Amino acid sequence: MRNDRPLRRLAAPLFLALLALPGVAHADDLFSSALHRYGLTVALASAFVVGLMTAATPCVYPMIAITVSVFGARRETRARAMWLSTAFVLGLAALFVPLGLFAGLTGTVAGRIAGSPWVQGFEALLMFGMALNMFGLFEISLPSGLQDRLSLVGGLGARGAFLIGFATGPIAAPCATAGLVGILDYVFQQRDVTGGGLALFSYSLGLGLPFWLVGSLSLGLPKPGLWMDRVKSVFGVVLMVLALYYLRHIFPVFAAPPRGLPTTAWFFASLLLAGLGLGAVHLSLKDGTGTQRARKVLGVALAAIGGVWLVAYEPPAPAIAWVDPPADFSVLARQRHQPVLVDFGATWCAACEELLRHTFSDPAVRQEARRFVSVRVDATESTPALDALQARYQVRGLPTVLLIDAHGREVARVSEFVPAPRMLQLMRAVH
Repeated sequence: MRNDRPLRRLAAPLFLALLALPGVAHADDLFSSALHRYGLTVALASAFVVGLMTAATPCVYPMIAITVSVFGARRETRARAMWLSTAFVLGLAALFVPLGLFAGLTGTVAGRIAGSPWVQGFEALLMFGMALNMFGLFEISLPSGLQDRLSLVGGLGARGAFLIGFATGPIAAPCATAGLVGILDYVFQQRDVTGGGLALFSYSLGLGLPFWLVGSLSLGLPKPGLWMDRVKSVFGVVLMVLALYYLRHIFPVFAAPPRGLPTTAWFFASLLLAGLGLGAVHLSLKDGTGTQRARKVLGVALAAIGGVWLVAYEPPAPAIAWVDPPADFSVLARQRHQPVLVDFGATWCAACEELLRHTFSDPAVRQEARRFVSVRVDATESTPALDALQARYQVRGLPTVLLIDAHGREVARVSEFVPAPRMLQLMRAVH
């Protein structure tokens, strides 16, 4: 896989920029992977890009010039117009940011619910339906009467511009959902209130940028046309990839190719590019001929399977030999005269998966773990025994890694993804 690494580093952020910025709470590697593998700057930039792409969809784009004229930015001085346009963008943020904060505060409950195969299947069906909407097979929109009422909110001035920005979010919802689902998914899982708020704010800035430019600088916009339908098709492909990603625990074929097929990023990217070339984006399901529709369907299928493998596939890595959890970790340490490493994790927890794949599979960490009794607690589904164990050790979120010395005392605790060198440093300090 080393030869694939440059391609993965180029391709994965591109997909994460579309997917991440994500349902209830189970696509556990999207925004999280952007954050853990590429850093906060890339993750927030991904959210901004997807917000900007959302502004180019038919749900939002036609509203830009009309909305700017409603709050009066083009009738003001340049400084006043910039202030009104900024108030509008802050109104957008005032709608979306609380979603991230709420998701962060309620994440554990949502994550446990998302562990059910029934919930995962429902989420996949929801993503498929949203994708078909993006491909133009049917339209989802608010009732026209409600849209008219929302468009009349506010009035002139900064207060009016702010309220109009707040009201614009629901009108844009049919196209905005594709971007929001990735961010909210990450926040649900990690209970990352700060990261969720920042990501939703960055998304709002991307969505609001065209409004700000038109309102502040009196810029003209390209005429609406076929290019907007192609933007929607891009989101449709992304939603199809996301739907397959939800199903990867139910149908393992979406997590890794069947035996006999290559498992390289080059092969996955070739499928993706073949699907795009065949017509996944530039052909229409709504208006095309029978041949064009067949090419569109086949192209979407190839692009989706190549995309989900590109994002989801991880080559098998050697891991620590875990044992089942005892009733008391401190007693275990004293009885065995060994330190104890305890990993509380779940399949719906993105950072937990990252720890297993990238930290606990590291050769140096595995070597150091031989000194420990390594215990893994599967917290995917809540049970009375699990709840009691988490309460006893004050485990308030996932992941949680406890390092207990040979005398039964807790020496260190980790409650987020940490790279292998940091985990190794913590483990070496435990005796």
